[in-house]
Amino acid sequence: LTFAAYVPDIDHFNARGGRVLPLYRDSAGLSPNIAPGLIHALATHLEASVTAEDVLAYVAGIVAHPAYTARFTEELNTPGIRVPLTTDPQLWAEAVGLGRRVLWLHTYGERFADPSDGRPSGPPRLPADSQPRVTATIPDTDDDMPREISYDSDTRTLQVGEGAIRPVSQRVWDYEVSRMRIIRKWFDYRKKNPRVRWSSPLDDTHAPRWTARFTSDLLELINVLGLCIDLEPHQAELLDRVCAGPLFTVADLEHAHVFPVPDVAGKPPAVEHPDAPTLF
Repeated sequence: LTFAAYVPDIDHFNARGGRVLPLYRDSAGLSPNIAPGLIHALATHLEASVTAEDVLAYVAGIVAHPAYTARFTEELNTPGIRVPLTTDPQLWAEAVGLGRRVLWLHTYGERFADPSDGRPSGPPRLPADSQPRVTATIPDTDDDMPREISYDSDTRTLQVGEGAIRPVSQRVWDYEVSRMRIIRKWFDYRKKNPRVRWSSPLDDTHAPRWTARFTSDLLELINVLGLCIDLEPHQAELLDRVCAGPLFTVADLEHAHVFPVPDVAGKPPAVEHPDAPTLF
């Protein structure tokens, strides 16, 4: 799973649009896009306050990492993400806290920021001793627009045309989502001759030169990927503990009248909140 601060376009995931699930069913953010009764059932059993944001954070903490995919490879051959729901209040709280950091990272600090918990607003940064820096300026002229990107594992250097950025870890360079190498894909859209699937004359319009914004965006991407990788061992270990512990069952959710989910829950509310913005 990946998370976005704004409504993704069709190219956001694997160039096929993916399946976008909004957190709320209405533009005012008052009707959670969660099975009716689930939040109440969780709060009652866990004896804790539970919000829609908590549920999303729990999902992010438990699901959004490679160990989840590896553990449930066979089950995932049938489309659909299944989330093991712990009934242990301590595990729930730990997963929510971890998931809030995942959501903060995926949204580049635009959502779930909390400076008191080490999540300041704005693009996340790796620790000072591992932050990527430009060690050779990426040229900004038309003739020197980068055509290739490569990686030197010995020096941990990302070569962008004639420019260079380091340190960059091997795992960041290799990072992929659904077999898509993230840094390479990011660069393919911005290089001298972008590698895009042609669909209209608009695809022939692209930046004639490398910009300072491109460099900043690349540095931000490297930071976010590095921090996501740092969380993965904790997420994997937590998933093991959740799966080994007590879980909500289908029967539990049927007893709480969460299942079966009514068809109306998958549709926008019949009446919008009077203060909701108009979307075009």
